[in-house]
This record gives sequence, structure tokens and C-alpha cells, in this order.
Amino acid sequence: MSERLFIRLGQTAEQPCSWLVWSEQEQEIIGSGELSNAGALSTLTERAGNRGVDVLVPASSITLTEVDLPEKSQRQAIKALPFMLEENLAQNVDELHFVTGPRNGDALSIAVVAHEQMQTWIEWLSDAGLKAKCIVPDCLALPLVDCDWAAMNLGEEILLRTGAGSGVSLSQTWLDMALPQLLTADAQTTVAGYTELQLSGAEIKPQPLDLPMLVLAKGLLNAPMNLLSGIYKPKKEYGKHLLLWRNAAIAFAVVIILALVNKGLNIHQMNRAAAELQAQSEQIYKQVVPGSSRVVNLRSQMGSYVRTLQGGGSGSEFFVMLSGMQDAFAQVPALKPTTLRFDSARNEIRMQVTAKNYEQIEKFKELIAGSYQLTGGAMNSGESEVTSTLTIRSK
Repeated sequence: MSERLFIRLGQTAEQPCSWLVWSEQEQEIIGSGELSNAGALSTLTERAGNRGVDVLVPASSITLTEVDLPEKSQRQAIKALPFMLEENLAQNVDELHFVTGPRNGDALSIAVVAHEQMQTWIEWLSDAGLKAKCIVPDCLALPLVDCDWAAMNLGEEILLRTGAGSGVSLSQTWLDMALPQLLTADAQTTVAGYTELQLSGAEIKPQPLDLPMLVLAKGLLNAPMNLLSGIYKPKKEYGKHLLLWRNAAIAFAVVIILALVNKGLNIHQMNRAAAELQAQSEQIYKQVVPGSSRVVNLRSQMGSYVRTLQGGGSGSEFFVMLSGMQDAFAQVPALKPTTLRFDSARNEIRMQVTAKNYEQIEKFKELIAGSYQLTGGAMNSGESEVTSTLTIRSK
């Protein structure tokens, strides 16, 4: 997103905080202002929205220094940095956060800040619902342009950037005393000036006058170091994105599982029904074909029996008659044949049937009466079914 929210925090909660919303694409200020203290940061939550949040912190809270560290041994020596600087620091190294910056030959830029101060800044932002992408010392956001230094008046302080990864924040009263220590006597130091100022011993090259926060915001985009490193490095938000899809993934998985279970049940039911039909077919075959006590391959055995009947010249009529009664059986599905006998000489089928009630047997007889001569035997009623014997002849 091209719009970003820039915030400059103070060293303590009572100090004012400046803010600016800048559109990098449109190159214009969307809004800016100053908060009375850190407690008012929550008023920026709505302004932040989905914008990136970049934070500036006062260089007066940070030690920016350099160590001579050959590039070849940098990896091994980085872990020893706290002990290399221990004698020059007022605090115990265990209480300090070390961040490496740009290199100039063997000189490596280092930023040192107290863990307590880092945690305080992060806590202010967290309480306001703001999550910073980077935290940068304010003096390092001053663009050097083509100069050796860069400087800006900011309130009662003067921000000085004295190199790619070095700088200080000085009060006006300390400036005259500290400046000679910083300047190089051998050469004229050029300074990119972003406000009206005078630095004795340096050549000021005035830059276009803009809001101080706008100058810092533009420069922060190319800042040489980010204090949010090491233990403070923001965690990648894979979990957040996964969480958005978790419920959908769970629902999808449930649907897949239910579909597989349903398919499995359907297959089981179909296999069970097929087994029942196979058993019924084998039972009917045994009743129709005398002496067939064992069925190995019903289709093959039935085909063989049909060919035998066809060879005798009369068996085919049996299947013609069964085919003619197919619709009647379909319309009265509760009626089942329990025995079948075919007299080829008389083209007659003698069939014992069972049904749930008398009406079903009567309906079956009515359905086939138009195509066959029908003689019905007595109907006997059991506990749950009715049986009868039907003699069916071709007309």
C-alpha cells in the first residue's frame, strides 16, 4: 500500500509524539499532527487502518557508534560485539540491544539501545493497537543527498546525521561544545540543511524546506538500520493468514469426510442388496432347475440350462411367460414366488407365491389375467403373510 503512517515517539511517555500520513504514490500529505503524550497514540489506531506503520525514535535514547570489524570475520565476531563495546557503555551488556548497520571499509555501524527503552516503545504501540514494521533512530532518517552530513532543527534539539549509520541528537546548548569534536579538521564538511541553521566549521547546503516529519518520513524509507531485529524482529504472520482459512478448511474437510462416509454407506448398502438379489436368484434357480443343489456361476449355469431347454424344443416358452409377467411383478413388489414348476408339455407354470395380504395376490392375478389363463388355488394366511398357488398357462 502506498499510504503509510509515520510516528515519532518521545523518550518518555510525557513527551509529545508527532505523526504524519504520507501517500508515496500521490506524493502528498494525507494528514499530520502532534499528540500531547504517548497515551494519546490510541487516537491514531483508526488512521492506521491497513496502512504500514513506521516509527522514529529519538537518537538521544540510542548510542550510535562504530567498531573496526573486518568483513571476513564479521559472522563470528557479531556475537562478540557486546563484549567489544562493554568498556564504552554505562550499562551491563545483558541489558542492551545491539543492532548492526552499514559498513564503511572495516568500520561497522552499531546502534545500542536499552531493552527497557525498546520494550517501553513497543508497549506504547501495542496498547494503541499499532504494530510497527520498523523502528529507526530519527537522525538516520535525514537524507544525506550528496553531502557528508545532514542536519535539522527539531524542537529544542538539532538532529545530526554524520554518516551512513552514525549520528547524534544535540541540544542547542551542547552544540558548540560537541561540534568541534565531530568535525574533521583535514577537510571541509558539507551538511545538507533541512532547516535554517548555522554550524561553525561546516558548509551548509540548504535543501527544500518541508515539514520536518515529511523530511524524516521520506528518509526513513531508505533507513540503513531497523531496531526491530533479533528478539524484536516481527514474526511473519503466517498464522494470521492460516487462521482466516482455518474455519473454511475445517468445514471443507468435514464435507469431504461426510461425503466419503456417505459413499461408503451407499456402496455397502448396494453390495448388501446385490448379495440379497444374488441369493434370491440362486434360490429361484434351484427351485426351477431340478437337482441343482449347488450354484457356482449363476449366469453360466442359467445359460447352460436355457440352451438345454432350447435344444429340447420347448423350454424357451418358460422364459417367454416369465418375461410377460415381469410388469406384474414390478407393480406388486411385495409378492414373491417361493416355488416355480414348468410343464413344457402343457406350457404351464405352477407357482407358489407369498404376499403381505390377499389384495396383493388378487391384484397380481388381475394384471396377468389378460395375457394368461389363470387358475388360483386356496389362499392361506399366516402370522405375517398370505400364501397361494397359481397355475398359469399360455392362451
